[in-house]
Amino acid sequence: PGAAERYRRLYEYLAERREKSVWLLPVSARTGYNLDKLGELLFRRLDIIRVYTKRPNSEPSKAPVVLRRGATVRDLATKIHSDLLEYFEYAKVWGPSAKYPGERVGLDHVLEDGDIVEIHSRR
Repeated sequence: PGAAERYRRLYEYLAERREKSVWLLPVSARTGYNLDKLGELLFRRLDIIRVYTKRPNSEPSKAPVVLRRGATVRDLATKIHSDLLEYFEYAKVWGPSAKYPGERVGLDHVLEDGDIVEIHSRR
């Protein structure tokens, strides 16, 4: 049987056993089918988010900091450097978790996937 038939059989097998925790996404490296959805699905299923940092008056970093869903500015500061947490004053956030662009927040602000964070410290 072809890939589509094997997928259908597996899906039916799992459905019969009510395996709700199992998720399926057919992909093809050859044709590129669903590759655009794979990364997003993995991030959602693994409960991780991507947060981008920026320095004042600079562009956001291109490489994200990966954190668990529910992470706060405190978690981000700790992951970057312990001094950031020790000398933390405030952070500015742009993105899904901000009420408005550049919202000034504290350490307990919960971050969301795609946020851009600028941390201000006394040092």
